Amino acid sequence: MQWPRASGGVVQAVGYGAYRRVQAETSSPGELIVLLYDALLKNLGRGIDGIERGDSETVNLALTRAQDITLELRTSLDPNTGDLATLLTPLYDYIFRNLVDANVRKDASVVRHVLDVVTPLRDAWDHAVRHAIGTKGAARV
Repeated sequence: MQWPRASGGVVQAVGYGAYRRVQAETSSPGELIVLLYDALLKNLGRGIDGIERGDSETVNLALTRAQDITLELRTSLDPNTGDLATLLTPLYDYIFRNLVDANVRKDASVVRHVLDVVTPLRDAWDHAVRHAIGTKGAARV
């Protein structure tokens, strides 16, 4: 039996998917939040690119995915943690509403605004996770 030959892109995509799955399965909760932010930023970039190219399908897919990630970030908040959940809940709601608006209007300036809001959040989470791991040795956040 002869197996069909896969293009390099397919093999790479499968390998990358497996890598991301293992990464998600072995990450701490804090690291998972950073991964969600990374995926959110990636989709915001895709959305901007799609708007600039006039590709409505790409825009819709990217911004819908960004909305899903924002909802995941929001639902991952633990209301028992106090101030953090209290502060982030309305911020995630704001981001979500802006993403819906940007998707409906295909407005890159709104997506860029969301990007400006999300980037420092991602960087703060990344810093906190790295600091926690650094101070606890191999411990997970």
